[in-house]
Amino acid sequence: MNGSWLAQNPSGVGELSFLFCGRQSCSPGDSVGPSVREHHLLHFCLSGRGVYQAQGRSYAIGPGEGFLILPGEVTSYQADQSEPWSHIWVGFDGSRAGEYLHDCGLGRDHRVYRCAAPERLDHCVREMMRYETAGRGHELMLQGELYHFLGWIARSSQESAPRSRETGREYVELAMEYIRNHFQEDLSVAKLARYVGLNRSYLTTVFQSVLQMSPQQFLMRFRMTRASQLLRERTLSVGEVARSCGYPDPLTFSKAFKRTMGVTPSQYRRGGRKEQLAGAASQEEADALPV
Repeated sequence: MNGSWLAQNPSGVGELSFLFCGRQSCSPGDSVGPSVREHHLLHFCLSGRGVYQAQGRSYAIGPGEGFLILPGEVTSYQADQSEPWSHIWVGFDGSRAGEYLHDCGLGRDHRVYRCAAPERLDHCVREMMRYETAGRGHELMLQGELYHFLGWIARSSQESAPRSRETGREYVELAMEYIRNHFQEDLSVAKLARYVGLNRSYLTTVFQSVLQMSPQQFLMRFRMTRASQLLRERTLSVGEVARSCGYPDPLTFSKAFKRTMGVTPSQYRRGGRKEQLAGAASQEEADALPV
């Protein structure tokens, strides 16, 4: 076989660890295995054809297709006799490897995938191979390219299997996750809609259907619940709490807090009976939300 090979970080420690990568232009009938691997391995066919065998099954692999090899299983693969493949591969491990593969639509029962951007995967491997020699920052570069490699596969997987719009729950869950990670920023419904891939009107419709509230209301309640927690901790000023919850102007925050909670931030912090009841009601509402 003609090609290049690279090994790095053999310990496989961490949530996702790059191990090695390579690319080859095979001769007719070139084969590997049957053998067992100790790590996860993703192959991708750039051109030509071949066959992948695992769990007693054979998979015909052509251009734009790839396959997953799982650790601890006997597998083999072979280049076609008349159209031998040129392929690339990446080996990796880590505590979250299975989770990331699931995001790519891959696992024990789903071994083969397609990618609509083969040039992107090839670019990732070429970039990985640039960092073959030891150097400052090279390991981080390799990790970054591994995430890119998996990301392009996951993106193709999502595009080939569009989300159901029957209930919109998946869109809402994506939006809620985005709010949890970005509520401290200048977050608009338009930005939220762009992230989940819907127009603003439809996003509002699915929020009303699933949560019986608008995206604005969910964002407001989430911010106010977080603000209540910070106020109870008594370590930050009201202005610092405001800015920590996505309100650059403390006065705007105080008005929003009173409108939602029924008392001002200062009154809530002092912990009077009315404030405690308002806080409990807010927490009860928050607990009811699927966050």
